[in-house]
Amino acid sequence: MQYEVYVKVLVIGSGGREHALCAHFMESPLVKSVMVTPGNAGMKETLPELKVENISVTDTEGLLRLALREKIDLTMVGPEASLESGVVDLFREKGLLIVGPTKKAARLESSKSFAKKMMQKYNVPTASYQEFFDVEEALRFVEEGLLSKMVVKCDGLAAGKGVVVCHSKNEARIAVLSLMKEKLLGENTNHIIIEECLEGMEVSAFALCDGEHFTFLGTASDHKRLRDNDQGPNTGGMGVFSPATIVSEEEQEWINRNVFHPMMDGMKKEGVPFSGILFAGLMKTKNGFKVLEFNARFGDPETQVLLPLLNEDLTPWLVASAKGELPQNKMIERKKMKAVHVVMAAHGYPGTEGVLVRSGDVIHFSKSFNLSPYDFLFYAGVSKEKGDLKTKGGRVLGVTSLAETYTYARAQAYDYVEQIHFDGAQYRTDIGKCLL
Repeated sequence: MQYEVYVKVLVIGSGGREHALCAHFMESPLVKSVMVTPGNAGMKETLPELKVENISVTDTEGLLRLALREKIDLTMVGPEASLESGVVDLFREKGLLIVGPTKKAARLESSKSFAKKMMQKYNVPTASYQEFFDVEEALRFVEEGLLSKMVVKCDGLAAGKGVVVCHSKNEARIAVLSLMKEKLLGENTNHIIIEECLEGMEVSAFALCDGEHFTFLGTASDHKRLRDNDQGPNTGGMGVFSPATIVSEEEQEWINRNVFHPMMDGMKKEGVPFSGILFAGLMKTKNGFKVLEFNARFGDPETQVLLPLLNEDLTPWLVASAKGELPQNKMIERKKMKAVHVVMAAHGYPGTEGVLVRSGDVIHFSKSFNLSPYDFLFYAGVSKEKGDLKTKGGRVLGVTSLAETYTYARAQAYDYVEQIHFDGAQYRTDIGKCLL
């Protein structure tokens, strides 16, 4: 698929996901220039021609003024907060091409209640659930219900902190009280979901959508816990590999047929067609795949392995998504390779163990650090002071390596990680180890 035009691209966001998107666009022969906002200080280290602005991802009016001033042809939304703020709606009102769902369609991510109701109505396999608006009713369900293990979720966006996996009724009771009564998240959490706790192996699957059709983008397996062997607190993701080994070609078709197809059809029937990236978080249980949740955008760090594995330019596909013109019965070509991505995080991350997340540590590279064409460095939480790159809290950076086998990809990624140093650095040493 090809377009005989050169486009000016705007990427909204500041993390490793957005760095990967910018890098992909800058390799495209169809792209005239790339701008990112707010970006991070590390992006220009690897992409010197990248233009960086400093506008908040939720400042929709500011983003619109920027796009109009710079005559942007295509905007790519990274974070969910931008979707929730309605940036897609505003851009479309002004006739601008933007990749992402409207605010109403993005409720597949921003409202767990909406997503569960859609799955139930359109027969997308998922865990059984109940929703509650009253703390006493929720506690009564926990105490008197048949579930011994359950998952307690707040309905809205909660920056990854609104889901509590409970292995006993006592843990569930504490979770309900923390969310609904003690306001653990510092917001008005009066609406929660309690669902059965699914057991199995998790996998992420991605589709690019245009409101009616979709094309499969790939699968990945994320490592959420901070420490090796899935120990420690949950994070935004400490590493990932792709493609996911637990999904065969037949199972990929099953996911398309039983997850993406009915959800796309259902959203269209409800009058809220979904366009952009649809990200299904799945659990492979003894009874087959079930959806844990939907996200309405690319994942982080999944994007950092999905994009390098593409064997063609994604730009025309994204333009087609924004225009509602995705081709039917055509697949995006992917390399016959494996990818492993390892994240390095700041001291104290994720900030849930009574330790402050630290910023300001200088990032050093060994003299022998030199990336090959199959290796990629993506920055996230970094700043630049007096010529030095410094940590800015959270996930600082990540390294992606591609190879013919997971063994070599993993070895390459860790070879580079061990050549990067900053005080208090945290990273897992077992990303993809299960594949060996």
